[in-house]
Amino acid sequence: MAEERNIEMTVIGTLIGSPDRYNDVAKYILDDSVWNDVRCRRLWNLISGMVKRREHIDSITIVASLETEDKMLGVDSVYIVDCVENRGLDTAVEVYAKKMYERHLLGLVAESARKIERNAKENTVNALDVLVDAHTQIGELISLRPDNTFDINEALGDAIESIRNTDKLLVKTGFENIDKFAGGLTRGEITIVGGRPGHGKSTVLLNLLSSILDSGKKIILFNRELTNVEVLKKLLALESGKLSYALIRQGIYDSNQLNELDNAREMIAKKYSPDKFRMYDSLRDFASSATEVKKFKPDVIIDDYIQLITPSGKEDLRRLQLERIVNDYKWIAKEYKCSVILASQLNRALETRGNQRPQLSDLAESGAIEQVAENVFFVFYPYKLDQKPENKHKMVLVAAKVRYGETGNIAMAFDGDKCKIYNSEEELFASNIPKEIITSDLPF
Repeated sequence: MAEERNIEMTVIGTLIGSPDRYNDVAKYILDDSVWNDVRCRRLWNLISGMVKRREHIDSITIVASLETEDKMLGVDSVYIVDCVENRGLDTAVEVYAKKMYERHLLGLVAESARKIERNAKENTVNALDVLVDAHTQIGELISLRPDNTFDINEALGDAIESIRNTDKLLVKTGFENIDKFAGGLTRGEITIVGGRPGHGKSTVLLNLLSSILDSGKKIILFNRELTNVEVLKKLLALESGKLSYALIRQGIYDSNQLNELDNAREMIAKKYSPDKFRMYDSLRDFASSATEVKKFKPDVIIDDYIQLITPSGKEDLRRLQLERIVNDYKWIAKEYKCSVILASQLNRALETRGNQRPQLSDLAESGAIEQVAENVFFVFYPYKLDQKPENKHKMVLVAAKVRYGETGNIAMAFDGDKCKIYNSEEELFASNIPKEIITSDLPF
């Protein structure tokens, strides 16, 4: 019963905070009896009336509308605050409403079954009449289906608004070769960046982070594998353009380099300010991460990487656990209208193939990931397999799935010692970094 009350309070709290979700709930509320808690039932009727009258709905207006009999039922400002604090994700409110509907329907089924059983046991009742009555009751229950409404004008309005605001919906990566394939990262969608260890997943993610942050977007980064300290070492090399990642890891003692380190620190502190950027390396489960997303409301979420998220469900199979995590991230993306970038490990089996260029089937638990994600990119570093000098600065992004764009191979380049990605080798060598000092024999 406590769980049922909690669900009902979550629905009411969500509606008070986001009354635009009313229709998502209303189709599952067949009548008042769907609500078990009399206080939630009263608040639902109150909200329904305010919606029909097109009145503004929030905690203040709800409290102002309460009558003496409401307070006698326990519906007061304290209870309303409890409901609001129990509020869940806006997009999940329909899921909770559906649970209420199913619970109510199953209760009616059980009640009908008991009535049919009583009639069958009464000797005075004709057997055919029992069958007819049972058929009637079941038919009535089947008819109790959610009212799925569709307003074409409303849908067209949403579509036109989306077209007019395409630039606002897209998040450009800042890398021409990537944006040419996908058009950018769309809010509400998931992009997977996969690769085997040592091929540059984390480096690519940090470069996307830096570039997107330059465009004024808010970003939250969850480090599952690396510590925040190690990530910042990479960022110091990346953002300075002068510091060697190798020297940063080994220790800098030269006075000129120490000065450059201080300059890079000031630059990063300004660019990655708390109002634009958050980073966490101690959050193991999805719920904790979702809480931070809810508070920060970023434009982009980067998670490196999802296989290290501690599952919260009871699923035994890792595939099902991961499916739950990816779907939860999909809800987050829709709820907060943000773009989600998830790093994923690839199966070790690809290393036994002749052609080791990644493909969709190489994704660990691929079915769970591939189906939900709009975009899937693989990071491939040829030098790992063939250490020819001409491969040393090459990087390939395999666009394996682009729902609204093109698939194919994206030629990139990188400077391993600066943790920096470029659109091409020409762009890399045209930078102020001498070609002869560019190295890549370092961990990503």
